[in-house]
Amino acid sequence: MSSASAIASQSVALRRPSICCNASCRNAAVCEATHGGDPALLDMREVVERVGPFSEGDRLVQPDAPHRAAFAVMSGLAKTVGEGRVLAFHLPGELFALDIPRTQTHRASVVAVGKTWFCRFPRTATDALCERSEAIATHLLTLRRRERAFTRRATDGSAAERMTSFLLELLDRRRRVEGNGSSFVPLPMSRDDIGSYLGMSAATVTRMLARLRSQGSIAIRADGVDVLHEASLRG
Repeated sequence: MSSASAIASQSVALRRPSICCNASCRNAAVCEATHGGDPALLDMREVVERVGPFSEGDRLVQPDAPHRAAFAVMSGLAKTVGEGRVLAFHLPGELFALDIPRTQTHRASVVAVGKTWFCRFPRTATDALCERSEAIATHLLTLRRRERAFTRRATDGSAAERMTSFLLELLDRRRRVEGNGSSFVPLPMSRDDIGSYLGMSAATVTRMLARLRSQGSIAIRADGVDVLHEASLRG
């Protein structure tokens, strides 16, 4: 998708925000913005906007764009792309883009993976909430510090170790989002994207998944993998 098309898509989506945040949201129990519905943080629901839908490859933000909001995925999946590689994947309910650089601009792109809706938390509104609520100010500061201190590199370790850690991380995060003990790990992103995130080629990603399948640890599906022997992966 061209940059012009991406920007146009972003503009259309952001011109049609709607307030939609309440306890009936499927992510309400795990939403980081309210810490799963903490009464002291529920005013965050009053400022959130729903933006979308975004299609595969559409940009929510791009490098050097003014930093005007934090975001959470409402449905679908998103990735942060910068420095020539995929830097992160974002699951529903997870709040991100809180850390504001000195330049007051975004450092990287946030890109939709498939059809995706986002929750948008405007800075002006959240700043106003922080001024009148110490609980919200402390909560967002904690999340911001976590984002700033996130130094684990997905490209550390052998290819097999990186793939195993990646699957377990997504499994744990999905269980937190869905609130169940599912052993399915959806992989809607491309093998190229996974390889970019893990610092390996798409062919190596395919080879590592095949190795885990041959070991009986996973079963590969068209839309992801089933973890069959979790203990062996965590071994």
